[in-house]
Amino acid sequence: MQIAVVKVLSKFDLRRLCRVVNATPLARLGAPTLDEMGWADIVETTEIGGDRVTVFRQDETVAGTPAERTRTATILLRGATGNLLDDLERAVDDGVSVLKALIKDERLVPGAGATEMALSRGVATYGAELRGLSQHSARQYAAALEVVPRTLAENAGARDATEILTRLRALHDGSSGEHVHGVDIEGEEDGTIDAVKHGILDSVAAKSWALKLATEAAVAVLKVDSIIMSKPAGGPKIPQQSGNWDED
Repeated sequence: MQIAVVKVLSKFDLRRLCRVVNATPLARLGAPTLDEMGWADIVETTEIGGDRVTVFRQDETVAGTPAERTRTATILLRGATGNLLDDLERAVDDGVSVLKALIKDERLVPGAGATEMALSRGVATYGAELRGLSQHSARQYAAALEVVPRTLAENAGARDATEILTRLRALHDGSSGEHVHGVDIEGEEDGTIDAVKHGILDSVAAKSWALKLATEAAVAVLKVDSIIMSKPAGGPKIPQQSGNWDED
């Protein structure tokens, strides 16, 4: 009857296969409807890296194929060692994650610590207008935002990270209104760089969520007003008796 049967043990792999061929997984016995049936141009078994795998592929050259293609693809990575494969997998995963983030929110902000420095200057200016304990909180929040450019400068091997931060404060406190200067990890000039000019950009979604989660973690720690210490459970301790015990 020219019917191919593929045994898939994993439910996750079965759903993924259905997504590839645009099919609907059925929990009932019987003939599927036209809407539930998927399609594939080529189904073949080949050998990749010593393992035999079954490949489902839609070929653009096959006549009579529908115009709508599947949106699922398989990326095959090869490497000499396991560490190399792990690095390649992380690189591909990071690239896909960046693409997903940009599809959801295409807005970008200057990187290299420029955004954090601009926010720090803004919070510090706002805190200067406050009074009492609120002013202290705003100053500490502004100082915490400067940790990102300071860490970039220290990891880049800068001789004096404090001097670079001083230059960045002067650049972001200017009247130009362009908060685009960040840390130059190459160290070619004075330790600062125009992030937008050199194409160093970060996703707004990633920045906003990082700030939200960090702030919530800090607030949660500050709300803790007591420390719970573990103590031995049970009733009163029985005093130990000294001496020899008889066998009976």
